[in-house]
Amino acid sequence: MPALFLSYRRADSAAWCARLGEHLNLRFGADLVFRDVDDLAPGMRWQREIEAALRGTQVVLVLIGPKWFAPRQRARLADPRDVLRREIAAALASPRRKVIPVLVGGARLPAAEALPRPLRSLLAWQACPLRDAHWRRDVTVLVERLRELVPALRRGTLAEIHTELWQQQERYFALLDATPARALAQAQRTLRLLDRVCPRHPQDGDLQLTRGYSHKNVAQALQRLGRGDEAGAALDTAERTFRTALAERPADAGAWNGLGSVLALRGRLREALRCVDKALKLQPDYPAAQADRAQLLAALGRG
Repeated sequence: MPALFLSYRRADSAAWCARLGEHLNLRFGADLVFRDVDDLAPGMRWQREIEAALRGTQVVLVLIGPKWFAPRQRARLADPRDVLRREIAAALASPRRKVIPVLVGGARLPAAEALPRPLRSLLAWQACPLRDAHWRRDVTVLVERLRELVPALRRGTLAEIHTELWQQQERYFALLDATPARALAQAQRTLRLLDRVCPRHPQDGDLQLTRGYSHKNVAQALQRLGRGDEAGAALDTAERTFRTALAERPADAGAWNGLGSVLALRGRLREALRCVDKALKLQPDYPAAQADRAQLLAALGRG
């Protein structure tokens, strides 16, 4: 069950929610983060679906953007049948669940008396602003608060985790050429391990980069198995992971090299070389980037 539930109105804050969701996935893993949608598919028992998702959730993030309480959206919130209203009211009704109003796009909280009565207690919770101009800093503050609120995220040490991940990476590459199916299973095991340990150490950049490389490893094994569509989806995830890491840490040589490795698998060799060169500019003695650069130059006929 997810520990974190993102509640938002598509017409108000979809872009901010997607951006925040990527940062939370990077730090905690997708399994722990539930990103709700404003419009449920026809034929779904929406109340049951929302209740099921909320049941195991420990923290609900209510995104409030500049249109959240605009006249049209205000009218929707006044309707007891409105999905977002029902969702927030259900979150507020549980005494054990934490709720954080997240202000995006310069939004401010409405006055309590203007809200429908079931939603007024939302204002009793301290809000967290995510300012576009200070996004990285504000997300870091929010992540630390989430780690305090979810007990399962506070345990664990890093040394043994890094050793185990390194061993798993070595096993993957030992399997890739001879038995890509077993290499795929190994990369998937690494992702499951990351889903367990990343929430305990959300600020550890090495774990975040290992997630990106593991998605790339999944894609590489799928390519060897001739499963192109699945490989493309895994590369999409890997690329988003590295680009999100770079949005947080633009001077991270590992993230630049990781992005280059993904672009190389996509066949975008010149773009990949620029990324690897950026990694080497930041860290000239980076062995993996040096090796990747030599391979790219050879593939481009410039070796």
